Amino acid sequence: MRFIHLSDIHFRDSEVYREDDPNAGLRDDLIHDVKYMRHKIGYRANGILISGDIAFGGNAKEYNFALKWLEEELCPASGCDINDVFVIPGNHDVDRSSANSPMHSDARTTLRQYPQSDVNKKIREYMSHKTSARLLFDPIENYNRFAARFLCALGAYDDDKPDTKPFATRSCKLNDGSTLRIWGFNSVLVSDDTDSENRMLVDPAGAQIRREDGVTHLVMCHHPYSWLRNKADFRERIEAVAQIHLFGHEHTRRVEEGVHFTTIRAGAVHPDRDEREWKPGYNWIELNVDGVGADRYLNISVWVRQREGAQFIAVPDRYQNDPWTVRHKLQSWLRPADDNPRELLPINNVNVNAQHGGTAMSDGPTLRSVAFKMFRLNEHEQRQIIVLLGLDENGDQDLKDYEFALAAVRRSAERGQLEMLDHKIDDLLGWQES
Repeated sequence: MRFIHLSDIHFRDSEVYREDDPNAGLRDDLIHDVKYMRHKIGYRANGILISGDIAFGGNAKEYNFALKWLEEELCPASGCDINDVFVIPGNHDVDRSSANSPMHSDARTTLRQYPQSDVNKKIREYMSHKTSARLLFDPIENYNRFAARFLCALGAYDDDKPDTKPFATRSCKLNDGSTLRIWGFNSVLVSDDTDSENRMLVDPAGAQIRREDGVTHLVMCHHPYSWLRNKADFRERIEAVAQIHLFGHEHTRRVEEGVHFTTIRAGAVHPDRDEREWKPGYNWIELNVDGVGADRYLNISVWVRQREGAQFIAVPDRYQNDPWTVRHKLQSWLRPADDNPRELLPINNVNVNAQHGGTAMSDGPTLRSVAFKMFRLNEHEQRQIIVLLGLDENGDQDLKDYEFALAAVRRSAERGQLEMLDHKIDDLLGWQES
């Protein structure tokens, strides 16, 4: 299983779509290197993991450009299907025009002033009421519209929206048939111009990840632990349960090898040019399992890439090895006797179950592939198809536009109508192109 790990792309609305975009050459160098690394490694990427700061100011124009770049450049270069992109928000994904309202400012001040021992309780109180929860999630509304097409939109728990959670998850198969579970957590529950170390707050749900037979956990969070005010329970749980920790935000100290887990920072695709060491970077990560039963090990290989001049080069480990390699002991697990040991399909051919993003193999449409295509339609077209197939329900009027579309896609899967919905979307898209 191979991933490209990116962070801090920082698409700026004042620069994108312009001939004099100062980062166009940098992105061209990155795409060139992705193609080179794909040839060197000998395999395509199965997924692209973006650990925050996709945009610079959290506005819609920046996300539109990000989607275009992913779909037309990065995904084709890596061989990864667009449906296999997984994203989390960073502080630059916060729309400050929304976050700077007096109510949002007061909420941030209140939460940041709480003692560390009590702040998780207060966050849960905010999460449990619709009005206060909006104060936490409204500033990433533009991000959520972008992330929804990848099934990565975030929100507070809500009995009326059972699929909405303050974190994103996805599951796929490793080479031995066991499960890799990817978790994306939100470290920008509060964010403003006063962000600094020990002032960010992460969703407390991260401290509730549980060990599961045959499951390897990979956790993504934009801010490293030192930035998190409520890090104690979160860090303790993640380090106890998850074997791979991916971060963004900090642009140096790329790989930290531990006994039980490995911490990997993406670097930054577009770091601030005023930084003392302006070194754009990204990673390729490969995961595979060897051994059986009580003798299972997770092997992690990380190709750390860094831009020098007009090209990306390898950053070797302390012994000058490229890639970095780490090996972790896994819990005992045996493949079920009825599990088909045939060659595993790439992520985009894995059907997504309602809870974690999918495990069963299929050559047909998946929840992710249909959701992505649904967002190619405008809102009127989406509603037209949803009503035609009877995928709307009472109570949907309280859903946001992207929540309404996702709820319909999920219902189609639950009712066995996913393929029918896929065909209806294709018909409408085909009519548009003709």
